[in-house]
Amino acid sequence: MQVVTGEELEQMKLHGEKLLVDFFADWCGPCRMLAPRLERLEGEFPDVKFVKVNVDDNQSYSADMGIRSVPTVMFFEGPQKVGFSTGVQSDGFYRENIENMLK
Repeated sequence: MQVVTGEELEQMKLHGEKLLVDFFADWCGPCRMLAPRLERLEGEFPDVKFVKVNVDDNQSYSADMGIRSVPTVMFFEGPQKVGFSTGVQSDGFYRENIENMLK
């Protein structure tokens, strides 16, 4: 998964990409636990771009996005947020949200 800045994420949204965005922090244990699971899903869904935003490196952007805890995962179809979760969810939850974006 590519680590991007808030500015880079906004450009991807403007280009209409289908995105799974993992807002994370290096010090966050659940974030480290979630990362390999999302990377496995990334291989299953080549039509969705999986990216990560480090909340410590992008504090004002993360605050503007309403991030209050990590990990937070958001799903975007272009500029429109179509789903999100806070904390670690089941693989089925992420898969279902991704499949809904691809319909």
